[in-house]
Amino acid sequence: MTNATSFTSDSARAARSRYRQIESSAARWRLLADAALIAAEQGQRPAALAAMLAKALAFLSLEDGLLMVLQDDALQVLASQGPVPPVGARLAYAAAMQAALQPGPQAPLVRQDIVSPLRIGREQRVGLEVLVPLCLDGKHRGMLALLSAHPAPPPSADDLTTLQALGALLASLLATPRQASARAAAPEAAAMLKLLTPRELQVFALLPSGDTNADIGEQLGIAGGTVKVHIERILHKLDLRDRTQAAVRAADYGLST
Repeated sequence: MTNATSFTSDSARAARSRYRQIESSAARWRLLADAALIAAEQGQRPAALAAMLAKALAFLSLEDGLLMVLQDDALQVLASQGPVPPVGARLAYAAAMQAALQPGPQAPLVRQDIVSPLRIGREQRVGLEVLVPLCLDGKHRGMLALLSAHPAPPPSADDLTTLQALGALLASLLATPRQASARAAAPEAAAMLKLLTPRELQVFALLPSGDTNADIGEQLGIAGGTVKVHIERILHKLDLRDRTQAAVRAADYGLST
């Protein structure tokens, strides 16, 4: 009886673990698909940027955040939520922000239980801060900052990869003025992008730049051969003939950098 009870308990735990994994994967797809749909429908409108920031915060169950781009040696706030600098504010670099915007492949910077210069008010200590660099025109010139005033578990490796893919989408949206007439229909764009993994979406977003596989790999911190494999999978999933057609399609979907 004891062995049977133990087996049942182990099976239940395994089932709960699988369920959590499935739910986490679904949440990642929803974040990217929803962000792509917002970008395709609304472009760079302030309401669209605010909506994508809100979805990124909900994805990590955090409360406060900012979307910023570098302008004239200061970070301009384009979207904000919570007790942080408002839209239109200009922020000088802090040490953490400088670290997150260094040249070369850069993963999101995760810090816990720190005093953050991004919070305003008397209490600046945060339980978790996640800084996602945005690569505009080949350089890290923007940032998605997600914070929690209370202690919170750090994002998983898969969550960070998803946030990098979201960062690529935001960067392409902010780097290139969008021409609505030249974009694919929003439902089609969202449906197609949903077929790609977060890493494939990152590679797809970089194809219009014309960079080689090695260059793309350097930006993403992966091998050029791995980039080639991702491109082959993108072509297959989106039913595209070649790399050139893929680059044109990425630009049509608003993913050009």
